[in-house]
Amino acid sequence: MAKLRLAIKKDGALQFLSHLDFARVVRLIIIRAALPVAYSEGFNPHMKINFASALGVGVSADTEYMDMELLEECAAADVVRRMNEQAPDGFAVLDGAYMDAKAPKLMAMANYAVYEVQGPLTRPIATAELTQLLKTFNHLDSVTYEKVSPKSHKTRTINVKEHLIEPLQGRMEGERLFLRFAVLQTEKGAIKPLQVWELLAEKFSFPIDKELMLARRTALYHREKGVNYSLFSI
Repeated sequence: MAKLRLAIKKDGALQFLSHLDFARVVRLIIIRAALPVAYSEGFNPHMKINFASALGVGVSADTEYMDMELLEECAAADVVRRMNEQAPDGFAVLDGAYMDAKAPKLMAMANYAVYEVQGPLTRPIATAELTQLLKTFNHLDSVTYEKVSPKSHKTRTINVKEHLIEPLQGRMEGERLFLRFAVLQTEKGAIKPLQVWELLAEKFSFPIDKELMLARRTALYHREKGVNYSLFSI
């Protein structure tokens, strides 16, 4: 067995697929590329691939990571080429490298994601006002978000500042607001880009529609002791 780690891109129409549907697309690409991928044993065998995270519907990614177990080692560059030849619009394999078989699982190591989110402004806003809104949010030591479970209807309070450990950045382009922030996943979990957007609209008077937002994850790392590491290096 050989564990191949790939950096892939999810964009265009693919960003509106659920994680399960996106995983199905990737499996079809692997099959069409005729790669010697390994399958689990048992009554219902499944392809041995794993993703770093489950991207929400409407979230694109400049770089997502996946691990794939192969029955035999193929040149990483050849795997990249063969998958890209079978890829639909919006999908690309950017890089690949073999990992130690005992390397930690991606989902356990990918704990720091950088996002750029955008949406239409509900009213015109001056640069000075945006600067003040960002300053107000960034200077607070604690900001809470109330997350309600759709199934149990139980409420969980999230301290957003435990996850947004760097200052929120923003800019305007025409009638749209763009925000950039990084989310740290802790033992308590994380916060989603849409939840940050909702919070800014409801509690901090950002002139945005809380339901109209697109998100792009621009980077994904393993963060430890304040340092970001590539997921190819762990």
